[in-house]
Amino acid sequence: MKKLLGTVDMIARGIGLADGEAEARQAFLEQVIDGMPAGLVVVDADCRVRSMNRMMADLLGAPDSAIAAGLPLAGLIPSPGLGERVAEALRSGAPQDNVLVTLDGRADGVRHVEFNIRRAGPAGGQQLLLLIGQDVTFRRKARLRLQESEEFFRLTFNQVAVGIVLIAADGRLLRVNNKMAQILGYSEVELLQRFFQQLTCEDDLPDELALIKRLKAGEINDYQREKRLLRRDGSPVWVNVSVSMMRDANGNRRFISVVKDISRRKQAEEALVRLASHDALTGLPNRVLLRDRLAQAIVHAHRSSTEVAVMFIDLDRFKHVNDSLGHEAGDQMIIEIARRLAASLRESDTVARQGGDEFVVVLPELNGADDAATVARKLLDNLFQPLVLCGQEVFPAASIGIAMYPHDGADSATLLKSADNAMYRAKGKGGNHYCFYVPDMGAQAYEHLRMEGALQRALQRDEFLLHYQPVVDIGSGAVSGVEALLRWQPHGKPMVPPSDFIPLAEETGLIVPIGEWVLATAMAQQVIWRRQGLPPVRISVNLSARQFLGQDVAQQVAELLARTGCDPTYLTLEITESVLMENPAAATETMARLAAMGVQLAIDDFGTGYSSLASLKRFPIHSLKIDRSFVSDLTRDADDAAIVNAVIALAHSMKLNVIAEGVETSEQLAFLSARGCDQMQGYCFSRPVEPQGIEALLRAAKAA
Repeated sequence: MKKLLGTVDMIARGIGLADGEAEARQAFLEQVIDGMPAGLVVVDADCRVRSMNRMMADLLGAPDSAIAAGLPLAGLIPSPGLGERVAEALRSGAPQDNVLVTLDGRADGVRHVEFNIRRAGPAGGQQLLLLIGQDVTFRRKARLRLQESEEFFRLTFNQVAVGIVLIAADGRLLRVNNKMAQILGYSEVELLQRFFQQLTCEDDLPDELALIKRLKAGEINDYQREKRLLRRDGSPVWVNVSVSMMRDANGNRRFISVVKDISRRKQAEEALVRLASHDALTGLPNRVLLRDRLAQAIVHAHRSSTEVAVMFIDLDRFKHVNDSLGHEAGDQMIIEIARRLAASLRESDTVARQGGDEFVVVLPELNGADDAATVARKLLDNLFQPLVLCGQEVFPAASIGIAMYPHDGADSATLLKSADNAMYRAKGKGGNHYCFYVPDMGAQAYEHLRMEGALQRALQRDEFLLHYQPVVDIGSGAVSGVEALLRWQPHGKPMVPPSDFIPLAEETGLIVPIGEWVLATAMAQQVIWRRQGLPPVRISVNLSARQFLGQDVAQQVAELLARTGCDPTYLTLEITESVLMENPAAATETMARLAAMGVQLAIDDFGTGYSSLASLKRFPIHSLKIDRSFVSDLTRDADDAAIVNAVIALAHSMKLNVIAEGVETSEQLAFLSARGCDQMQGYCFSRPVEPQGIEALLRAAKAA
């Protein structure tokens, strides 16, 4: 623009030259003027157009005739503002710059022209003005678009429903929006005085710093995670953060973090987990959490060479309270008993409600049975204190059975069973007593050896067989699958119940070859039914802990599929919850390989292993099977009903199929149907039957 104005000044001086000199330079000036990168119009003192260059003519869309006619400037460029500035230039002689004129009515739309006005020397006795115009339409539109974009960003930044933070490389907060300030309870000014390290929960900070380091190193482009931030009042708030790296105009590294408040979702998840692991009436741990706590206590005792006491507590004459004072009074008594038990124990101890009027106490880190006896006496004394129910004073009493780890059992189930047996002995003494478990070791050891030898011979003698229990779709009533169940029929002897030999097979390792036989036999049976022209039916097979964790079960399944011709899409392998949690990483890899073959996977006995939501999401499972221990009493026990309801809701939220085991009554079936349970199996529909029985069911279904 400075060069252009210099040219104009030269022209202005040229206009004031003598006529001879002016004529000599006229051709040169005309060439200069027409070649200027801006429009030029010459106006006389009467504001009439004397001349203009080609650029201005094109800019204004003016014909040559209009120029020759000496039109008034206002007729050529109708702009009052321009007219005022021209008049001022004529009056004062001062330059007038940056005069913006809008030209409308053009075929190519509105144009914006910026004029600079200079007074030239007199020509023929008249003062002349030079109006230099530049088309600034594109520049003006670009500036307006930039302003619009900045305004849009500002409004979006402050009104979006998630927090947005711009962070410096050292962690200092450079910019935050209103939502971020709302999430943390700070003002925006307060946040800009802090570093993100100060706002991150201490337990979550190491992982966050590790991810930032990887981001700086270029190992990752962005990351997303759930973590806890600290509010202004010091309370934690769960958020989901998405973090990316950018560079500003100066090349400095900056981090953009999008923060979503997920505290409500986390609260709902925690409530669901608590519902599945705590008693609804008392708030105490239920059987699910009890098993987990007891398992942890056993592991710790094994490492530290200490003992664990398991106390099975049953209230004496509780039925009399229910019958005489009503169930509401009974509930009040249960709540008070729970409070008294919890108040009598150490923080490291666990008291759980087993169901009804039964409680279980786990005492870890004991030196011996004398410590357990001291606690038992304390519990009986604290329970046997007056309690007013419905205006009646009662004195609660209980019978306590005690089993000690490792003397009376090496696992949770055995210890609970031993403590339960001891409790009945205490009740036999009239109640308000405690008894230790006294095992009959001689008889048990002999039976153990006899059964182990018979099991080893059973596989060689083909004494095992499979029965199949139908799995029924609750909505349609159709048979959608079968579960293969192992049976042992010794030659010339009664059939041995599975509960008598399967634990021993697990203990001795015989379950591995037996499990492989079950898997191969079930696959072959599926092929037989298919070749008979029967409708395809899903067949489920249980995998034992040793079978799943102790060998390459995925390779074994692949070989059996190839050998038998079994269709993997109609094969389901069931793994217990506790097996998965024993080695989650190995379990995830094995299950992924099985799922890749088309095999479906189900968690058996769900609810007995206390899995977390996070752990369930890790595994490629298709179904959850609710353990029969919860189904058996769900119409009579509010705890079991709540657990079953929670499991169904949890599974469906994860888009998993739900199968209830051990359904024996129409009432149980109605309950499950009302809660949306997908499938069931149990005596309510059919006992486990031989392959011919399933064949008959499938033929009937095909004929229907």
